[in-house]
Amino acid sequence: MRITFFGPPGSGKGTQADRISSYFGLQHISTGMLFREEINSGSELGKRIREIVESGHLVGDEIANEEVFTRIETIDEFLLDGYPRNLQQAKSLDEFLESACKPLSGAVFIHISDEEVIDRLTGRLVCACSNGSGNADSGNIHEEGDICPVCGEAFEKRSDDRSEVVENRLQHYHGITKYLEDYYKSRILVIDGLGTIDQVNERIRKELLRWA
Repeated sequence: MRITFFGPPGSGKGTQADRISSYFGLQHISTGMLFREEINSGSELGKRIREIVESGHLVGDEIANEEVFTRIETIDEFLLDGYPRNLQQAKSLDEFLESACKPLSGAVFIHISDEEVIDRLTGRLVCACSNGSGNADSGNIHEEGDICPVCGEAFEKRSDDRSEVVENRLQHYHGITKYLEDYYKSRILVIDGLGTIDQVNERIRKELLRWA
């Protein structure tokens, strides 16, 4: 099985991608992870990626494609998290996989409303060892400034989780994702992202068993 996950900010896509990849034995490939590895390597490409990220821009298609294709060319089954981000990347991915005779099985779209996105992200607190584990959704209710019992760092609100930033992120997301939804129309699974992590995970697993 070869799938890609996408969904709006705060949809729980990363958490579900990690769980689903473990359940089905897929290689979980996150573009964020790939970029961090490249940056930490100190390579010339890593330096370029660092400059792009620190300037607040998105990594371009050429670099993103190169990073992903290099990683998946020797892997038969995988889950892509954070890629493709736009229509051109989606087309390039299909061309690459079809040339390798291992086409994409399909895309999983975790859907939540804009109102839910704003509620989740503006209420999210993170620490050094978490990615939102201070959320009420996780069962751990904290206040800003509370100390995490695991890493000893204070919970705080991410700068990109402020309400005005979240709204801008949503506008950007919708401007891109509507094309991906249309592109993957015949091979997309739309999953309701409301509910607990376990409930959403069960929905995804049930649907994906058709592709396993």
